[in-house]
Amino acid sequence: MRDAVTIVAEARRWIGVRWRHQGRSYHKGVDCIGLCLKVAEELDFEIPEISDYPRRQNGSVLTKSMGTLLRPISLKNWQQGDIALFREGGFPIHTGFLSLKGGQRMVIHAHARRRKVVEEALDIFGAPMAVYRLKEVS
Repeated sequence: MRDAVTIVAEARRWIGVRWRHQGRSYHKGVDCIGLCLKVAEELDFEIPEISDYPRRQNGSVLTKSMGTLLRPISLKNWQQGDIALFREGGFPIHTGFLSLKGGQRMVIHAHARRRKVVEEALDIFGAPMAVYRLKEVS
């Protein structure tokens, strides 16, 4: 099954996995893009690899890729399991899965400064600039 609850459960399975730039491994680490790709892969979604991006980039490649590979969702109508795009330093360069925990809006993401995948309150992390849904999720 590949519904929103299953997506969040798979993303949560990665909590605590270490952060590694361009990482694509549960055992060796993931970055924010790697987390999204690996969760999708584990649930048999077809998303092509996004690779060869610098540690600090301007976000244009990521924004274009997300808009092409995923279905855009209104910022007001997101559901858990959707993928958010966040700005850091003014540029759209960070992604994570949106979730709900005890009625609180959360984000599951590979956090570079914390060096691991975490789930934290969306209000603390910050509002997404865009939200996307995996195409096969209703």
